[in-house]
Amino acid sequence: MMKQLTKSFFLYLGLFLAFALVLSCAQLYVNANALFGSRSSEANYWLTMSKTITPDNIGRKELIGFNDRDIADLKTWKEVKSLYPVVSNDFKVSADGGDFIPFYTDMYLEAVDDDAIDIRDLSAFKVKGNVLPIIISREYLNLYNYGFALNQGLPQITEEFAKKIEVNINLRLKEKNLRYTGRLVGLSDRIHSVLVPKHFLDSINGTQDFSKAHQNIFTRVLVKVNDASDQDLIEKMKQKGYESNQESLRSAKIKSKLFLVLKTIALIGGFIFLLCIFMIVNFIKMQFLEQHEAVSIKYSLGYSPRKMVRSISRFFSINLGIVLLICLGLLSVGQYYLGTAPIANGLLPKFIHIYLWPLVLIVPLVVYVVVNWLIYRWLIKSWKF
Repeated sequence: MMKQLTKSFFLYLGLFLAFALVLSCAQLYVNANALFGSRSSEANYWLTMSKTITPDNIGRKELIGFNDRDIADLKTWKEVKSLYPVVSNDFKVSADGGDFIPFYTDMYLEAVDDDAIDIRDLSAFKVKGNVLPIIISREYLNLYNYGFALNQGLPQITEEFAKKIEVNINLRLKEKNLRYTGRLVGLSDRIHSVLVPKHFLDSINGTQDFSKAHQNIFTRVLVKVNDASDQDLIEKMKQKGYESNQESLRSAKIKSKLFLVLKTIALIGGFIFLLCIFMIVNFIKMQFLEQHEAVSIKYSLGYSPRKMVRSISRFFSINLGIVLLICLGLLSVGQYYLGTAPIANGLLPKFIHIYLWPLVLIVPLVVYVVVNWLIYRWLIKSWKF
């Protein structure tokens, strides 16, 4: 009796560990997606691609930029959902603060389709009269506030105050010079650039003498993908000599390695689970062998072998469901404390994924069917009543 209890204890302990490993990995996968972004087909990651600068293409826009052939090739990549070429100015640009803010700087302008800009309301992003709306990267404002202003003893400025500042934007064109009043309308977290409306930049570029080698050349492209950690995408970029924000790719690599570790742990859990099922089958066989005489008597009294197998399979399936329920309960408690902990910073869900709960019914049912089928086949083939 004690020997049988010991066997049962280790059997269910193994099942508990297997469920704990597999279910924890499934929930960690959900948590990782919450932290790093979902990997579903609806997920969107944005990458700004450019070509790697080498001694062969340095200073040569026709080589360092993306031409029509490169754009067409990128559109065929299955990892790319959509792409938006970034248009740059083909003329000299400078800015100054006039009499109010004594500064002068050469600068650049870029433009991209409105669909790629991460600002919800773009109603003000239109050229009206002599006012040129501008969107800059939020990083630029941060660089000024936390890098330049503090060291130079200049006042820090907020986003709202920055939107009230007007500067002169000077365009030095082939036939004439133009001056616009530049006004900030928003900050972008996605695009590190100085953006103006695309139709405006296209129209000004159209008045300039393009070198034939520079026609339809885009220095960068903004690409929307499902998963920035896709190894196929990273490998294609590497083969083509394309590069992107290294921090984004580094995060993607961390996410990829994390998922690899989770998959490995889940495989180990699955292996332990299958091992436990194997042990259950053999455990049941041993019970039949040890009770051969009792079973034979029951058979002679009219007991059905199938009913006897079903009865013992149902017993193990119910116990399996109880172990699974305990495991999910403990996992729910752990997830709640993790989701409400300050370290989660509100990014993690408080409860385990809802799809884990149906496993309480599905797994025991599947095990019941499989074990019942295997034991009955073995019994019919090997048992002589």
